[in-house]
Amino acid sequence: MEGGAGAQRPPPTPASAGPRPKLTVPQLLAFAAFGLYAVLALFASDRGQVTSKELEEMGTLTMFLIGALLPSDALIRFGRNLLFQKVDDADAKAKDAPATTLAQILGFATYIVVALLTFIPEVSSDEFTQISEVARVLIVALLPSDAGIRFGRALYYRSDSTPQPGLAQLKRI
Repeated sequence: MEGGAGAQRPPPTPASAGPRPKLTVPQLLAFAAFGLYAVLALFASDRGQVTSKELEEMGTLTMFLIGALLPSDALIRFGRNLLFQKVDDADAKAKDAPATTLAQILGFATYIVVALLTFIPEVSSDEFTQISEVARVLIVALLPSDAGIRFGRALYYRSDSTPQPGLAQLKRI
C-alpha cells in the first residue's frame, strides 16, 4: 500500500540561502510604535508617570497607527509594482521612488507627540483622551488618502497613453 502510514516521506528541502526581503520604512515605523507602546507599559501605573487610562489610549492609538500605516504602505507598493512592470529600466526608476511618504512620517510624528504628552502631568486624563482621539482621526484619514492618491498616480503613469514618469513624478508615487 503506497503512501500508507508506514511509508517514509522524503526529507524536506532546505530553505534557499538567497537574499531575504528587507523591511520597509513604514514596517519599521510600525514596529517602533509597538516598541514605544511596550516601553510606556513599563512606566504605567495609576500613581506613576503614565496612567492606566493613558496607556489604554496609547494602545488604541498604536493599533490605529499600525492599522493605517501598513495597509497604506502595501497599497502604495502594489501601485508601484504595477507601474514598474511597464516602465523602461524599472530598477533604476524604482530607486527614485521614496522609501516612505510624508503622510507616513506625519502619522508617526503625530504618534510620537501624543506619546510624549503622557509624560506631561499638566495634561489631564480627559484632555489626553481628546488629543488621542483627534490623532486617531488624523492618522486614519491621512494615510489611506495618501495611499489612494499615490496608487492612482501609479495607475495613471502605467497607461500606454501616458508618457514615462520622470524623477519628479516618481517622487510623488
